[in-house]
Amino acid sequence: MATWRDGPEYAPTERPAAFVIPPVPPLEVPPSAAVAVIADAPAAGEPGFTAPSDPQPDLAALVPTGAPGRNPNVPFEVSVAAVTAGGWSTTSGDAVRPPTEPFTAPGPPLTGYLPVQPAIQPNAQVNPAPFPAPNTPQWFAPPPESRVPAPPPLVTITQIWHATTPGVIIPLLIGMVFSYLSILMLAISFALSARIPYRRAAVRRSYYIALGLIGLNGLGAMLGNVYSSSALFDALSQGAQLACIVLPFVLGLVVGAALRAGERPDRTG
Repeated sequence: MATWRDGPEYAPTERPAAFVIPPVPPLEVPPSAAVAVIADAPAAGEPGFTAPSDPQPDLAALVPTGAPGRNPNVPFEVSVAAVTAGGWSTTSGDAVRPPTEPFTAPGPPLTGYLPVQPAIQPNAQVNPAPFPAPNTPQWFAPPPESRVPAPPPLVTITQIWHATTPGVIIPLLIGMVFSYLSILMLAISFALSARIPYRRAAVRRSYYIALGLIGLNGLGAMLGNVYSSSALFDALSQGAQLACIVLPFVLGLVVGAALRAGERPDRTG
């Protein structure tokens, strides 16, 4: 029990008048960790021995023999056969089957136990055809095609329309209808033809040919008659209108051929 002597936290505010012993008994004192003393050993004396009553084997018989063991390089001698069918390997003097000879005794028939399986034909040739002899016509001939080439994909007018771009075709259609606007519409279509992503060299070549024919038509009009600006404009307009009629079909054929061939869009310019 803590008292005022254990520290200030246990001190009462006033000094007690007397200290009373508590009514509980004191705690037991734990035993000290002393080294246990071993009891004295019994006095040394002669041990007792009683002979066994049962007969014991001779010690000489318990000594292991020194005779050589079995040679592992020599095969075992067969004295009794596991199978006596087929006229071999018995202890009555019959011939013993050599270990390298297969079992020739026929077994039970299997007809009626297992169903007959149909012959399975392979889907492909197991062994390929032999190579032709060297220096023969077959030796230099190309190998035969093993697969039928797939037909070219179908190309619709909608695909050609989007691949040629409406900005190229619409000015040509306007120039096809209005002759006095054909030169301007042909120039606009030629400028927008750079947006066609397929076979750009062939597309530009088509426009160059059309422009060359228009120039020859205007030159012929100037050489055939007296120079007149109205006659030159009419000749150029007629040539441009004819080019506006022909170019949509030419561009459609060029782009359609590229689509059927599966060509990728040309991004090099």
